[in-house]
Amino acid sequence: MTKKKMAALLCAMTFVYGGQAGQVYAEAVADIGLTAFSAARQTAPQVIVTGGRIFGYVDEQGVSTFKGIPFAASTAGKNRFRPPQPVEPWQGVKDCTSFGPIAVQPEASTLGGASPWTEEYLDLGMNLENGKMSEDCLSLNVWTKARPGEKRPVIVYIHGGANMSGSSQNDVYTGQDISQKGVVYVSINYRVGIFGFLAYRDKTGEEASGNYALMDQIAALRWVQENIASFGGDPGNVTIMGQSAGSTNVQNLIASPAAAGLFQKAVALSFNNVTTDYPVFMEPEKAKAEAGKALGERTLEELRSMSAKEILSLGYTPTAVVRGTETESVPLPEAFATGRWNRVSMIWGGVAGDPYIFDGVLSLGNAFEPLNSISDADYVGAVRKGLGAEAGKALSLYPAGKDALGAARAVNNDYLISSYFEAARQKDSSDGNFKTYIYFYDHVLPDTPERKAKNGAFHTSDVNYWLNHYTKAYPRNWTEADYALGEAMSSYLVNFASTGNPNGRDHYGKKLPLWKAADASKDIAFLHLGDKVRWEEMDHGKSEFWKKHRK
Repeated sequence: MTKKKMAALLCAMTFVYGGQAGQVYAEAVADIGLTAFSAARQTAPQVIVTGGRIFGYVDEQGVSTFKGIPFAASTAGKNRFRPPQPVEPWQGVKDCTSFGPIAVQPEASTLGGASPWTEEYLDLGMNLENGKMSEDCLSLNVWTKARPGEKRPVIVYIHGGANMSGSSQNDVYTGQDISQKGVVYVSINYRVGIFGFLAYRDKTGEEASGNYALMDQIAALRWVQENIASFGGDPGNVTIMGQSAGSTNVQNLIASPAAAGLFQKAVALSFNNVTTDYPVFMEPEKAKAEAGKALGERTLEELRSMSAKEILSLGYTPTAVVRGTETESVPLPEAFATGRWNRVSMIWGGVAGDPYIFDGVLSLGNAFEPLNSISDADYVGAVRKGLGAEAGKALSLYPAGKDALGAARAVNNDYLISSYFEAARQKDSSDGNFKTYIYFYDHVLPDTPERKAKNGAFHTSDVNYWLNHYTKAYPRNWTEADYALGEAMSSYLVNFASTGNPNGRDHYGKKLPLWKAADASKDIAFLHLGDKVRWEEMDHGKSEFWKKHRK
């Protein structure tokens, strides 16, 4: 084989991003011939996993990458609204150089640019018609620089999307950068919406128990236990990580006895199941009654005979976990109160833009346009509405003065931070041997001046930095400040995944600012992840106010 043809082959084996993968493969095969290409394919990284042998590719940074690895069978037909079934074995060597289909969901949109979420956060152009969306969606992806036999810490990422959308292949969730810091990184798919959360009793008495999405995640974690050693990972040192809906799922796994022993640490970004009013958990009878109203007289047999598109057209989108079922789920506050939870240390916190979507005390701004201006009168009115009898005290601690906007933001931020402190207090009251590290993030992602002013530090904008990934899917003028923040945040994450303590040094040996564990006996304190990284303690009066409010 000539050097030119070998270069084409290597390009084919490494440059497999997006829709260009097929074209690159086709050109390489045409150039060197099917026989040579098939033979050379055997030099790609290969691993034997549950189901058979797979091959991946090595990227330009030396990261062995495997995408679209099945961890369970298709969920279509007879498997719809049932727990995940064992993966079906395959013959030969399975091509795992491109992502598998995403779970069935409404097609993604940028909402005409009105949304803060740009291409790297979305599954644009994926639908049932082109096969990039399917009920055969239970696959995962692995990035590793380890050799078989090593025991590197493992991070399993659970994507967000309100439990009604999303997938593991969004560019923002990529593992190619974080895996270079000494971890084996896995991202997973799971069923969403009605396919993942239907709890229903039909007129024949047959039941769909719900929690299929959580069962999918548990099946993926079991796959990790059985297979990750072949990728150089340590099945005894697994950290589950998720953001937004992924964070709710991380917390539901903590409260699920069925997930016991499958992970040792947890990172929950931008959601708190303990203090929220958002419906992340439902009692089964209520969920089934709700489904009955939406689905009418349809039986589960009839629902299984419908196409996925017809199911979506029903317009019913449950997203909450229900009590019991195969996952033995209970609400997280109940799990902490009864001691019935999977013991883990945690990183837990949120982003300045979170209160405009959920868990905000002031009803100001919205998901697509956080608060950028407010009058004194509107600020005072919002505090009185949001805090009722406690409004007078709040206004003395956060007076409008000459900066009503700053006061409003401070109220929302401190309210958000206090929610994580209260969650940590309840967790540590149950078992203080497992620490909780609280953070607050307010750095603004690079963008146009107009979009930065409008969107601020929006929900999900921190994920790039945790994974040390500076996307090229959307044009951003990354700066040295961004690289420094990503280095610090990703180093905290890797340290935590390695030892259960985020403190230590970054990848270059520089000592990180100290991040203390939450301590209910002291004032509310947290790691502030902004243009600079620093440890902060809330003013004593404000801390006492929010502690009392939360209790």
